[in-house]
Amino acid sequence: MANLHHESSNPDGQKQVGREVAHELNNIFTIIRGYAERMLLKHGENPALRPELLLIAENVKRAESVVRLSTSPRPRLATAMTARPTA
Repeated sequence: MANLHHESSNPDGQKQVGREVAHELNNIFTIIRGYAERMLLKHGENPALRPELLLIAENVKRAESVVRLSTSPRPRLATAMTARPTA
């Protein structure tokens, strides 16, 4: 923990801590997504479970996107967050 605090005191250290946190979050998301996909294969035809499993899978994808955007270079992150769909 002290090492993370020391690393976070400079910009390069902050980037490294951010990458490490993103990596750990992605590990968790991979497990959740894999479990949801297995459950969909096994119980996907069950009308009581399917919507919930699809919701889990969809939100894990969203969370992965947020992590991916948060570790992207700033201009791309700012553009992605402010861009609005055109009709």
